[in-house]
Amino acid sequence: MGYESLIRRAWRTGDFSVREADGKSAPEAGGGAEELRREVRKEMEDVIGREAGDAAGCLCAHKEDSMKLAPFVKFREEKFGAVLFETRSEKVYTLSPSGAAVVREIVSGGDAQGVVARLQSKYEDKTGKMAQEAKSFLADLKSKGLITE
Repeated sequence: MGYESLIRRAWRTGDFSVREADGKSAPEAGGGAEELRREVRKEMEDVIGREAGDAAGCLCAHKEDSMKLAPFVKFREEKFGAVLFETRSEKVYTLSPSGAAVVREIVSGGDAQGVVARLQSKYEDKTGKMAQEAKSFLADLKSKGLITE
């Protein structure tokens, strides 16, 4: 069974274990099956990582004063941080890991003060510098039309 077939079967059945046609699990099957299993697992983890941000935004209840990504703005996490893609103007903004953390909190929902408070508690910002930078970054995102309240 090829890599693409395994991915399709996993999504269709919900079974993300790699099994050969004879029913043996990949480690028992020997050969390149272990490498194939690692590839499938990595691909699934990448997909889950990319889609988790969108899922959090869809699952949280909409609150009147909550911030959210503007229409036509897509968020995708990457190894270097993240990207924001504004689909109408086709502008791409690259984000550092700290910028990605701010946008991740926006996607989770809440107002600007709630986002900053969650970041402060999560990253133990005792000096207040991170909070000021986050507020400035939020204002910049809002001025560019990438987030709305």
